[in-house]
Amino acid sequence: MDFIDKIRLRGQAEEDLFFAELDRKLIEAMHERQKQQKEAFKSDESDESDESDDPIEQNSAK
Repeated sequence: MDFIDKIRLRGQAEEDLFFAELDRKLIEAMHERQKQQKEAFKSDESDESDESDDPIEQNSAK
């Protein structure tokens, strides 16, 4: 392996490290977004169930 090949491999390794870090950040952001969506969905479900337990709402719906 000559000097040029070593330089090329070093450049490829730096690029691989850069994109691996970028991928980790994107995956972390995706997981955070999914977590927030699940929490929002759970709060929406609990809000809806609270509304149906309200006796005034039940009487007016009849």
